[in-house]
Amino acid sequence: MNILVTNDDGIGAPGLWALAEAMNRVGNTMVVAPVKEQSGVGTSVSLHSGMNIDEVPSKISGVDAYAVDGTPSDCVIVGLRQLAKGRHIDMVISGINPGANTGRDIPYSGTVMATLQGYFRRIPSIAVSLAYRARGEELRYDVAARVAESLARRVQEGHMPTDVIINTNIPNVPLSEIKGMVTTRAATGSFYSIPRSRGNETTSFSMTNLQTIADFPHQSVGGVERVIEEGTDIWAIMGDMISISPLRIDVTDHDSLAALEEHVAALKFDLLSDGRRA
Repeated sequence: MNILVTNDDGIGAPGLWALAEAMNRVGNTMVVAPVKEQSGVGTSVSLHSGMNIDEVPSKISGVDAYAVDGTPSDCVIVGLRQLAKGRHIDMVISGINPGANTGRDIPYSGTVMATLQGYFRRIPSIAVSLAYRARGEELRYDVAARVAESLARRVQEGHMPTDVIINTNIPNVPLSEIKGMVTTRAATGSFYSIPRSRGNETTSFSMTNLQTIADFPHQSVGGVERVIEEGTDIWAIMGDMISISPLRIDVTDHDSLAALEEHVAALKFDLLSDGRRA
């Protein structure tokens, strides 16, 4: 099994190498990651600029490693098209991201959206994130890597769906404190939030000043109390459970097709009538 490992935190990120080490126990592994951090770039690709691709010293014997001066999506595209050197890549896996990738933040995530390039090519694709709750926590990459290895082996053995992105969020607690693993849907809210400014203070965005939903579980926003929806990825993490969310990309709102067709028919009639009058 040939595995491509990437991330959005850069080639030097500890989570990347913890994941690569775990994947190297599953199959032949290649690391292709951005030169620098690319958090929040979503599906961005470098259409109008050149990219430098450099082979770099690997931290794992037998694992080739490359740094790409581009986005996570660039890394996967280059890895599949060029760096694989004719080998078929059987799995794309991205992470381990320090921080949750859940709910409405998923489309912004470089970690998750990197796997989109594998998904489009019908390659089994997994995103792995470690959901810390407080700044300064010890990040338990070993736990997340163990979860990722188990998932990869299940995919390898044909026991997991391969026509979706498997978005995985692991609570940042010791393995003995994890209370389960559940299949979830994406929440409608965010796990992290930028604190509101107070008075004349301006709160700038950075990963160090984000708050989690754990900081304000009963906060009222616009008169509506924040509710953690049962069965969602955020709900699972808050309960110290591993969240497994199957993602697919279908941007069509199928429920609106019939209703919209009526309006399109009227619009077409109006346009044709105007054309005949002209």
